[in-house]
Amino acid sequence: MKIRRLLLAGLTLGILSLAYLQAHGASSKSPSSVPPKAGVASDGGNVTCFGGSVAPGIYSNLNIAGFCNVDSGSVTVEHNLTVLPGGTLNAQFGGTDAVPASDVTVGGNVIVQANAVLVLGCEPVHFICTNDPDQSVGSYSTADTVAGNLTAEDALAVVVHATAIGHNVTLNGGGGGVTCNGFIPELLAPPYGDFEDITIGNNLTISGWQSCWLGAFRDTIRGNVNWQSNVTADPDGNEIATNSIGRNLNCTGNSPNPQIGDSGGSLNLVSGNANGQCANLKLLPGQQPVVGDNQARKQFPRR
Repeated sequence: MKIRRLLLAGLTLGILSLAYLQAHGASSKSPSSVPPKAGVASDGGNVTCFGGSVAPGIYSNLNIAGFCNVDSGSVTVEHNLTVLPGGTLNAQFGGTDAVPASDVTVGGNVIVQANAVLVLGCEPVHFICTNDPDQSVGSYSTADTVAGNLTAEDALAVVVHATAIGHNVTLNGGGGGVTCNGFIPELLAPPYGDFEDITIGNNLTISGWQSCWLGAFRDTIRGNVNWQSNVTADPDGNEIATNSIGRNLNCTGNSPNPQIGDSGGSLNLVSGNANGQCANLKLLPGQQPVVGDNQARKQFPRR
């Protein structure tokens, strides 16, 4: 089942989008505390955005409390970037090939709290940047980096593209429930989890995620992938394809079983062992890739 089939008609879509923005307070209001100059924060090193655009510049710590976009220039956070409960960080605006660049650089950790949304990074074809003039194929991309960990606890949606993460990525719970109802305007889809074209310096662990869909494509993970007790409403969920895994691929208690599904992706390359549900011929390392590797991805609707 394709996510796009679940989208509402155009008029209803517009109404829902307006209602969402009103409910989350998104407006032209500036972040509540913008550093007066690079490297200096106005609240003991902690800066909070309550809505609108995050002003470009250098922050010590950055908290996201409302619906906040990184769309007007690059943002550097020296320590931690935290998306507070119910907040949304929307950073899918062209970076390295766009003017102005809108990349996100975090020197510490990214933390996504309960019922929060993180959309980090964009790229041609697979997740076209919102501001890309070519919404068919795209040419803009981001070059986001997180030096430490990306950790989400009971988040509503976590979608990451074209990002380098130095240590671990961990999702514990979250996803909005085993349903394809609901709607997130910046995703043009129900809540879901997705990691595409990213590098992870250590482990990727996703456990207890319950959502419409969950997937990982074309990622380089230097440690283990632990995919445990994740349930999706879409029977084509739990898609894992075309990844390079430095150690083991461990899968237990997932429904549906981890699969390549309809992504058109290739089998995963695993330097260690594929264990549990992933020890099968459909995901087992060492098999020949299927046709369509270069275009492998879950096709989600875009603007």
